Amino acid sequence: MQKKAVFDKLYFPNKPNYEYTAEYFASKAAESFKYAGGYNPGDCVERNVAITNYVVQRQLAKTSKKLENKRKDYNDKRNLVEEQWEDLRTKEASFRNNFISFNQFVKENQEKKERAEHKIIEQNQLRDERQKRTEELMKQCEAVSEIKAKMDKRIAQYRIYESYLVEVVETEESMQSINDLIKRYEALIGAKRDLNDMQQRDMMKLERAKTDLMKLIEDKNFIIMGLNNQIANLQARYENANIKALESEELVTQIKNNAVKQLNEIDTVKNSVWNLYIHMASSKKHPIKIKKENVEEQMMYVNRTLTELNKVNKLIKKRAAKLSK
Repeated sequence: MQKKAVFDKLYFPNKPNYEYTAEYFASKAAESFKYAGGYNPGDCVERNVAITNYVVQRQLAKTSKKLENKRKDYNDKRNLVEEQWEDLRTKEASFRNNFISFNQFVKENQEKKERAEHKIIEQNQLRDERQKRTEELMKQCEAVSEIKAKMDKRIAQYRIYESYLVEVVETEESMQSINDLIKRYEALIGAKRDLNDMQQRDMMKLERAKTDLMKLIEDKNFIIMGLNNQIANLQARYENANIKALESEELVTQIKNNAVKQLNEIDTVKNSVWNLYIHMASSKKHPIKIKKENVEEQMMYVNRTLTELNKVNKLIKKRAAKLSK
């Protein structure tokens, strides 16, 4: 199929064409919105403004017809009220002349009159409100007409992009319509957004992991410093304990040496006591009854023997003294 050159002698903006697809899609999507009455701010006006204008005009005609009917009803009711009022006046004059006791009835009629007047005032207010509403609707119709002119102008400006998209669809076999192309673009934009969000989440997770790792390293460094301090304290305590252990070993060795020396001296003393005991027992010609291990009795025997020798020595000295005299 021979394609028509639709872009001859046309000005293309410097921005990429795909950046204008959102506005085109919005203008196309506006055809699906239908509303009846109400003022539209301009950006959401439907493309087919003529139908909306027709609907508003129909509503205006209906409102005008209702207003005319209300006015006719108002005139009929007003005439009826005036007739009733004349009848009431006639009856009031007749009742005043003939029946003074009907004073209460007259008061009731007066209240009906006040209610009728109040209803007339309400009808007048309603008429004014309807008139204001009609004026507002006329202003809205003028605003809708202005918006329609602006939208027609904007649509004419964007018609070039519609033609461009149509050519793209005709060129690309995978695209069946402009909506498919826009959906593809929106899908790519959504995928890009999702990838950006995923990258942001991964970066945040990485930052949190980095922060947690730095905090963990700091905590572990504090723990290692504490352990190093404990190791230094334990090393100092070990060295002090080692020094004290060496001193204790030297003291134990010295005590052992002294004990051995004292034991040797005790053995020597025991042997000396035993020899002295044997010598004394032999000199006194006493049998050896005390065992060698019983050092205490040996000492007692030696003490007694020495005591006896001391006594003998004293006697000998006394006798020697007497003899010398």
